[in-house]
Amino acid sequence: MPQAKAEDGQKGGRRPTQIRARKLIDTRFPDDEVPLVTGGVWDYSDLTSDRHRDWFHEWISFDCLLADDRRNLIWCGLTRLNTDVLWAYDRVRGEFRSLGFAKIANRFDAKFHRSLVEDRSGVIWAATALLHEIDCWEEAPGGALVRFDPNTEELAIVARPLRHLYIQSLQIDRQRGLLYGQTYTPEVFFVYDLDGGQCRLLGPLGSGVALGQSEQLAIDRRGAVWGSYAVGRAWSYARGPTEYRLWRYHPEEDRRRFFDYGLPALDDHRNSVKADGLCAGPDGAVYLGTAEGALCRIDPDSFQVELVGKPAPGRRLAGMAVGPDGRLYGSCGRDGSASLFRYDPASRELANLGPIFDADCGQQAWQIHDMAITADGTIYAGENDVPYRSGYLWEISGYIPS
Repeated sequence: MPQAKAEDGQKGGRRPTQIRARKLIDTRFPDDEVPLVTGGVWDYSDLTSDRHRDWFHEWISFDCLLADDRRNLIWCGLTRLNTDVLWAYDRVRGEFRSLGFAKIANRFDAKFHRSLVEDRSGVIWAATALLHEIDCWEEAPGGALVRFDPNTEELAIVARPLRHLYIQSLQIDRQRGLLYGQTYTPEVFFVYDLDGGQCRLLGPLGSGVALGQSEQLAIDRRGAVWGSYAVGRAWSYARGPTEYRLWRYHPEEDRRRFFDYGLPALDDHRNSVKADGLCAGPDGAVYLGTAEGALCRIDPDSFQVELVGKPAPGRRLAGMAVGPDGRLYGSCGRDGSASLFRYDPASRELANLGPIFDADCGQQAWQIHDMAITADGTIYAGENDVPYRSGYLWEISGYIPS
């Protein structure tokens, strides 16, 4: 299996590397409460109860990011139970400010998952995902499709396109003015026409036996959307060696092509491997992280999947972005072991750039969910699902030539 080589981030005459944890909230939770979170015994009603409301409102994650070089801002989509989930980080001032989404939100609009995209006119679109359980189905109206004008900072809920269904991720085809989305629960794939305001359901993503979708969708250089699905095998006790598989959708064909293969596993004893993050690479191919922490590539012409390598120790690879130097950057590792990596499609070099660690506060990133890179080469990494404290926005500089 191809392994990433370790590299000194300050090599090659670059500016000194610096990693800082930018803290919107910095709350550490009571030690006796943490096992309840990590043990998976909390119910949604516990999260919203009066007893735990104060500190659960500070249990935030930075789930999606969008860099704005014109305004020197990072737009941040959060998970937060009080629905104040859209914020801006001012890079010059080093300050966060709320954009007031809670004023227009429904009480179930507690998360922007992987859903901050910019259209061809510069308007930003987002969508709300769920935290609640299905016993709230009738009460919860469905994910909101949100329009945000960064010039005026005006927010509006344009539609709740699929009744009761919440939107896990958005991807945009700027040329055609199409928003693609994935929902949960149940899992379906849809397209929303920004010009006509019409939503079409394009079909399911899973059988309900296992969560089939990846964290994000990606569009290759041919304009095709890629994602993953899960098989059901209603007639069998096991879902087999290819439980998770890939699909492709092109708007000119207007139908999905389902493949009978998925992503390569690192462990021969495992039956299947799940797709995690997806990203359109600098070469127009689609890059996928896996739950095992491997990096894979889909060729947009042949549709073949290649194992690029294992960028760093640890499991999970969700956050990736393309830098101004034309290389792919991302993070691998969970449970407090997040590391930074780089992949150059031209040289096919995969490099482990080391842990995402802030020496001043003595903490390493728990896991990175999304990533955005500014024109000056500063990497912003959104941390999510930390069980014992608030999540941070990680600012990483010096690894990309300015």
